[in-house]
Parts: sequence; structure tokens; C-alpha cells
Amino acid sequence: SIEAPTEGYDMKYGKSAIKAYRAFVYPRKESEKSNDQTVSDIQMKAKALTAARQVEFLMKRHASREADWVRHTDDTTTSKRTFPLILLLDNVRSAFNVGSLFRTADACGCAEVITTGISPHPFGSGAEKLSKSALGADRHVPSRHFSTTREAIEVLRKEKGPSWKLIGMETTERSVLYTQLNYPGSSCSAINDSPNVSLFDEGTILVLGNEVTGVDTEIMPILDEVVEIPMFGAKNSLNIAACAPVVLYEILRQWGVMENVSANE
Repeated sequence: SIEAPTEGYDMKYGKSAIKAYRAFVYPRKESEKSNDQTVSDIQMKAKALTAARQVEFLMKRHASREADWVRHTDDTTTSKRTFPLILLLDNVRSAFNVGSLFRTADACGCAEVITTGISPHPFGSGAEKLSKSALGADRHVPSRHFSTTREAIEVLRKEKGPSWKLIGMETTERSVLYTQLNYPGSSCSAINDSPNVSLFDEGTILVLGNEVTGVDTEIMPILDEVVEIPMFGAKNSLNIAACAPVVLYEILRQWGVMENVSANE
């Protein structure tokens, strides 16, 4: 019935799957009905296949949500851990990449994300797309925006001092393998529920560049180190949203963060 569209169906399939099935079998528009002569057999088969795939997906999604051993929701009850890690985004153009990097920063306990130049940021243009990609992580990770990357670096050098190192991620003749560098900072510096980076004596600032041109060639000489991820295919590099977590988790591994972490945390 209209009042109870899922009544009479096995709820193990989930309400969404049942509603999708009913929408195909009992279309609201006359032109969508299966007995409409304007719809050919081929068109009807195509519509049926599309509907079947949608119903199948919704059934699987429902089963996944019903499984008590699969985690789908954010845990706001556990104290957040913050490490001496900062992401510096040098003119990253895509709001979706920036949003993904915010989500990575939250997952890795970064103390801050700094955006520069044309990079979309939570308080400027592209904020809506950024937040959609970040799934709200932009509200949990502190951030600042600077007009230029050089300005951001000058401020960071002044605030942090020489014990914080600026590490660029770029494929160059001067780069070292990301696993061969010792990153300053340690797991013992982690502070629950405190994103205040001034509380850390030393740390790592990871610099990521534009999707096409990479880290600015005028900026690389003033960085402390440049690292790269080895590529075994035809492409020269990974997308920045894909390579950042690779290096961040390597840093956390070096600091011994993983030693006391279980898969359930």
C-alpha cells in the first residue's frame, strides 16, 4: 500500500531495496509501465537490469549495516590522538583532493592542515566540495590558509624552530626513498584531545604540491628533504590524495605508533 510500501515483504532485504523493487514493478508514471507499447523489449530489459543491479546493491548495503562486526560509524567516544604532523598543501587545485587529504589528516592524527595559494580551504571557495569529500573531517582538523607557500613556510619556521623539518613529496633527481628517511617526532608526543602544535618539541611538516606541476621548484630548495614513492609502472607519480597516506603511515610506523594499536581501535 502507499501508506506501508514495505508491508508484505521480507525485511531482511532492507527497506531501500524493497522500495527500489516496488518502484520498478509499480511505476508512478504511466509512460514507465511495462505494458506501455512505446517501450521496446530491449528498453524494458535494460531498465530491468538497471533496477536489479540497484536492488542488489541496496540489499548488500543493508546486510553490511546489519552485521554487528562491521564498523560503519565514526567513534566520537574515543579520545583523539594528535601527533607532531602537519600537512602543507602547495597550490593543490582540486577541492576533492583537498577534502580527501583532510580525511587522511584526521585518520593519521595530524595536528594541522595548511593550505596555500589556489588551494580550496574550509573558509574559502570550494569549501562545499571539500567538505563533501572530507566527510566532515575538515571540522575536526585545525587549518590555516596563506596567500603563498613561501609565506606559510616562513611562519612555520618562526613558530616551530629548526627541530621541525619540512619534507617535500616530489619525484626529482634529489629525492630519497620515503622509507629511507628518519622523520623527526615520536609517538610519545601524542596528546589526547589537544591539537595545539606548540606543545610538540619536534615534528614533521609534509609538503604536497599541485596535481600537475607538483611542489613549486622555487620552494623545493628551502625544504629540508624531498622524498618520493617508487613507481613500478608507466606513470611518474601517484595522485597526492593517494600518496599522502602512504608516507604518513610510514611516519607513524617509524615512531612506533602501530606497536600498541589493535585492529579494533
